[in-house]
Amino acid sequence: MISAQQDRYPHLFSPLQVGRARLKNRIVFPAIMNNYAREGLVTDRTVAFYAERAAGGAAMVVSEGLFVHPSPVPAQTTLAAYEPANIAGFERIAAAVEEHDCRMIGQLMHSGRQQVRGPVSDSSIGVSSLPDPYSWTVPHVMSTAEVRMVVEAFVTSAAVLQRAGFSGVEVHAAHGHLITQFLSPWSNTRQDEYGGDLDGRTRFLREVLAGIRSVCGTDFVLGLKMPGDELVEGGITARESARIANRVSRETPPDYLAFGQGNSSLSFGDHVPDMHYPPGPYLGIQRDLRTAVSPPVLAFGRITSAAQAEAVIRDGTGDLVGLGRLLVADPGFPVKVRAGREREVRPCVYCNVCWGEVTSGRTIACVVNPDLGTGGEAARPVRRSPRRREVTVVGGGVAGLQAAAAAAEHGHRVTLLAGPRLGGKARVESLLPGRGDLAAVLERQRWLVEHTGVRVEQSGHVTEEAVLATGPDVVVLATGAHMMRPPTLGADSEDGVSVRDYLAQDDAGTGDGTAVLFDFDHSAGTYAVADLLARRYRDVVVVTARTSLGDGVPYVSRLGVHRRLHEAGVRIELSTEPVLYEDHVLRCANVFTGQLTEIEDVALFTWSTPRRPVDELSQPLSARGMSVHVIGDAYAPGTMLTSIREAEMLGRRL
Repeated sequence: MISAQQDRYPHLFSPLQVGRARLKNRIVFPAIMNNYAREGLVTDRTVAFYAERAAGGAAMVVSEGLFVHPSPVPAQTTLAAYEPANIAGFERIAAAVEEHDCRMIGQLMHSGRQQVRGPVSDSSIGVSSLPDPYSWTVPHVMSTAEVRMVVEAFVTSAAVLQRAGFSGVEVHAAHGHLITQFLSPWSNTRQDEYGGDLDGRTRFLREVLAGIRSVCGTDFVLGLKMPGDELVEGGITARESARIANRVSRETPPDYLAFGQGNSSLSFGDHVPDMHYPPGPYLGIQRDLRTAVSPPVLAFGRITSAAQAEAVIRDGTGDLVGLGRLLVADPGFPVKVRAGREREVRPCVYCNVCWGEVTSGRTIACVVNPDLGTGGEAARPVRRSPRRREVTVVGGGVAGLQAAAAAAEHGHRVTLLAGPRLGGKARVESLLPGRGDLAAVLERQRWLVEHTGVRVEQSGHVTEEAVLATGPDVVVLATGAHMMRPPTLGADSEDGVSVRDYLAQDDAGTGDGTAVLFDFDHSAGTYAVADLLARRYRDVVVVTARTSLGDGVPYVSRLGVHRRLHEAGVRIELSTEPVLYEDHVLRCANVFTGQLTEIEDVALFTWSTPRRPVDELSQPLSARGMSVHVIGDAYAPGTMLTSIREAEMLGRRL
């Protein structure tokens, strides 16, 4: 029987033949690093991560980049395809994924000169003696013999994965990694047979593809991920990409193609477009490329909904749809959508926290998915508490909403005491330029609160008496935090206004004067305020005591912060802190020398600073014998990631 949603999305849930493999639908989980490996080896969390994407209904799962050769030595939290001790782990991954009628594809890669996670202990190798645009690493230029050695490493790694039970491999030739460095005239200045014209620049890739096909045969899926547009002057364009794809397909046609954008230059952020980008920003490029090549095309890049994914297939933009970050947020998306349960899907907000965590050396994390990388993640069973309790949650921000919904879901009777508007600071941030996706988190939390039967009381200030009047067995305080006055301002200085108080003003001004934002926060939300001020004021100055800007924003999104500020003409003062604000003049001091400067004609002085917890109720309630839990910013100011995770886990264990 065809479900209502399958009928609604008939193209998305239609089967497709890719090479000799049959896919049950068009949904693919593309390669995303997770850092679950240890010493380059598969771990239980590695297996669970991929198994849950398969259990959630994807038709094909592509692994994180598997390094084919220890040159250079990759991070120890990435998987090594060349490591003999990994064969048993790869067998576990394949078995756990394939049992769900999902094809497991291993992505094979070599980073070449690119050092995204920082310099490695050994010298990197590369195509030409040009610096990596991210790390400025200049590699050892590979000799012809070394080139052929790495070709063989790709082929050997593919054979290892085939023996382990993988359905195929995807050769990673995009995003500025080694094969891109061969393909692009921007990075390949070689004078031997692996450089020069199209034939020379594609030779390495053609040898890799031919070698894999020769050793692994035609029953083994052979995919190719390559640049769609490097988005850098002198690099690969969409037109050149089509030429490359057709040239390599002439000898060894891939079973599917995927086209990624950007490289490790200033276009780095383009391969993981954040919420400042429109949905599907590169679908036009991918549509054009699909018409120019023969193999099926996997389209991807901020595809945000089942309806948009359906349109990709229906309109001929792609034959497959990659839903990477969306399936990190909720691996059960395919099953839920097909069953008509779209309302239950945890929404991805494209904040790139997942990318930032991985490149910082930590394991992957997701703002909305506290179960990431654990067994049962795709369909976590709800274990009802054996003892039903009266739980009162104070605070209607993301922590309070999450705790209330989680406690109610686990069988407790829950009352939520909140202010007149649910959502807290996240609601305000969602109204700022480029931060609108955050509203989806709040929308789902509000739905969960209603769906689980939480009783909501909204008023002004919540008192001790109001809490006790609900008759609680347990009280959860998620009362947030307030920004503190900049500590460097002198006692005689005017205060200015925090960004939160500024945004709360109904008559927040605009004008011909200068708006100064003191950035003691370095979060994406702070720079969204700067974007807003640039629209409202003639001149904007961002002042920070640090030697850089945007330290709290993942690098791929930080590039966008800088781009927007520079394009808007915002002045940036580093290593500077405010010391006196008086009569529309802000006096600042260099943090190293103490040298004073002045910013005149200041129409607005606003600041984004560390927060001080608001917790007026825990002590008196505890004194009355109440069981009290303080969470979120009220306990220790943190991020949406930490607040939601902490609140969810508390709600489950009450």
